[in-house]
Amino acid sequence: MEIKEIVKKLIEARELYYNSENPIITDSEFDNLEDFLRERDPENAYFSSVGISLETSIKKSGKITHKIPMLSMGKAKQIGQIEKWIKKVDLPEDQVYCMQPKIDGLSAACHYNNGKLEYVATRGDGAVGQDISHIAKYMEDIKESISFSNGEVEIRGELYLPKNTDYDTKGKPLRNNCVGLINRKEGQDDLKYVRFVSYQISDNSCSPTESGKIKLLEKEGFHTVTYSRVSSVEEIDNYYKNYIDHNRDLWLYETDGLIIAIDDNTMHEEIDSRWVVDHHHHYSIAFKPPAAFKETELKDIEWQVSRQGNLVPVAIFNPIILGGATLERASLHNYNFVESLLLEKGDVLVIERANDVIPYVRGNKSIDRKSAESFLSEIVPQWCPSCGKSLTSSGVHLKCTNSECPEQLIQKIIYWVREADIEQVSIGTIRSLYKSGKIRNIRDIYNLKNEDFENLEGFGEKKIGNFIEQVHKSRELSPVELISRLGIPLVQKKALKKLNINSIEDFLGFEDESYVIGQNIIEWKNDAANREYLQELMSVVSLKEVSSGSTKGLVAMTGKGPAGRKELTARLEDMGYEFSSTVSGEINILLCEDPEGGSSKLKKAEKLGIKLISYDEFFS
Repeated sequence: MEIKEIVKKLIEARELYYNSENPIITDSEFDNLEDFLRERDPENAYFSSVGISLETSIKKSGKITHKIPMLSMGKAKQIGQIEKWIKKVDLPEDQVYCMQPKIDGLSAACHYNNGKLEYVATRGDGAVGQDISHIAKYMEDIKESISFSNGEVEIRGELYLPKNTDYDTKGKPLRNNCVGLINRKEGQDDLKYVRFVSYQISDNSCSPTESGKIKLLEKEGFHTVTYSRVSSVEEIDNYYKNYIDHNRDLWLYETDGLIIAIDDNTMHEEIDSRWVVDHHHHYSIAFKPPAAFKETELKDIEWQVSRQGNLVPVAIFNPIILGGATLERASLHNYNFVESLLLEKGDVLVIERANDVIPYVRGNKSIDRKSAESFLSEIVPQWCPSCGKSLTSSGVHLKCTNSECPEQLIQKIIYWVREADIEQVSIGTIRSLYKSGKIRNIRDIYNLKNEDFENLEGFGEKKIGNFIEQVHKSRELSPVELISRLGIPLVQKKALKKLNINSIEDFLGFEDESYVIGQNIIEWKNDAANREYLQELMSVVSLKEVSSGSTKGLVAMTGKGPAGRKELTARLEDMGYEFSSTVSGEINILLCEDPEGGSSKLKKAEKLGIKLISYDEFFS
């Protein structure tokens, strides 16, 4: 893989990690790819950035600039690398270190001024984060006020879902669910399940030590991270071994190693002054753990057909218990991975939980007795498991090129239903409608009638009516909404606005490869099947005319409105306004139930000079 391709994949994976519920690679794969790039090109500009890629020079809606950057962490994977770091900082032998878990959540900062909470923001790219102040009113862990400081101060920590959460995760990793809840526009009451664990105060004048800051936060009533003060490499190693053997299973937050920081923060500035500080500080380091793993026997491989026709292999193995979870399936990514491991039934697989979350096939213990030249596994299909047509090789995948392959058609319909937010319908319903011959493509779901649902289990008269009504509502959308639902990696509304794509004509004529997003668009358009898919969608939707000029203003909402948030947003856009999910200084209007109310969001809006208008007045 060339350097350019490695950087592209890392950037794409990193942006999805911070913005999406569905990362494209595991944490272990990400770390390994970063290590490979560091070996090949240690001075690459990639290593001077953290978090998601943002244009920090441009003030954007809902973005907050961190007064003190929230940088990433240097990493170590072996105790020898920790020793090397200690020698590098060159401190007295009796130095004390503060050790605490590196929590796998969403990094956030709570900003206080004059003892009052002003806003909550994500880390973002370290310099600019997303305003998520809306979560504060749902979470007891975020205090409205503090007593230990009257100046400007940030309390930093991690947002996470506990391992014992009562929230229905639907089988997805806890971190992914946490990101989804924080980004959710409706049903925000579920934010009560999210915890904020604090571990740092930005102002060193509050305490001369990092452990002292945690004590102060605990005294103030915050939910704080556990920690330990150690003073030697031996103590660091013992704490790390105890973490691997016991604590990472006992702690209710999921972790990705330990953080080791020089406890005396009066030394931090001097230490950093010796080196360039762009990606991370030098007074602390992350001690990353090996992923927990077990061995088990491969029973079979299930080959799933994607909407693009790629066959995605899934390993089926004898159940194992790893990190408190029972596992019996794990993705094998693509045919190339299966071939590289020379997999056959009965092989002994090494299964790990990357970052203690995602099941991952690390290797094949039986590979040594095989020959790559003679490899021809009985569990590699010769024919498509859905339509029976012959398969072709396409990059790292086996691919079914039959445009009428049932599973491809079903997956395309399922994807569209999800992207169009058509509720009251399950994957099972789509499969039943397809099996009964009622639908064969996306166009067909817009022609469904009440009688088409007869004899379908779980569909009463009311549910059928709701489904047909929602399908009808989803027919009308803007060109940008249509393009953002095509499934192109990283291509969402904000990205299209940044690239000045406002119409189908703009999209079809776009050829700028300056950004990763643009490269993804061009690659998608070069596939004839994708262009045909777009034409199919355009034959059933009704594209709204949207002015390419500036909007009338930026509008945010709070409290209960006369309709659902999605419907009100559409009405706003029809009126020529742009919707923002957060309240910031760039908002022109805040819609609310009562402009005379006393909520924290209304007070913040008044302080920022934002005009308050009731829903009734605005929409009348």
